[in-house]
Amino acid sequence: MAHKYNKEKFSELISNNPPSNWTKIHQARKAERSWKKNSTIIALNVLTLLEQKGWSQLRLAQEMGVSATQVSKIVKGQVNFTLESISRLELAIGRKMINIDVIDPEREQRNYAQLIEWLKKSKSLRTVKSSKKIAVANVRVETSFSNTRTVPHKEFNMSIVADNNLRPTG
Repeated sequence: MAHKYNKEKFSELISNNPPSNWTKIHQARKAERSWKKNSTIIALNVLTLLEQKGWSQLRLAQEMGVSATQVSKIVKGQVNFTLESISRLELAIGRKMINIDVIDPEREQRNYAQLIEWLKKSKSLRTVKSSKKIAVANVRVETSFSNTRTVPHKEFNMSIVADNNLRPTG
């Protein structure tokens, strides 16, 4: 009989209390742990570099263009950095804080080669600054039809045409 009473009492306690959200809190702390660890390492590095340069936190704040309070948070390891804030810090101190590696170096080389090729082509193109439309030779207009609308497609064969945005064309 005591067993049945305890079971009923336990069920009553469970039904009256809302479910705990300790798992959510634990997951949040676990997620924070990673950036807080990195923030602490950056804080130690910043303090070391400030000491080496003979700078105060106020000088760093002026160099970064942020408030002294923000620098105080940085050296305490309380900042969840953005890429922008890390870049500002690196520029102000003159030293890399974080190194981001490329996963596929071959892709980076291909992109770099394409960028160089594009730059070479763009140097040979001229842009025209104009607010009015320029007549273009050899324009072919095709129209695609769907159930809801008609979409014109234009193909240009030109060497010197630009719009208000000054985009190189060719």
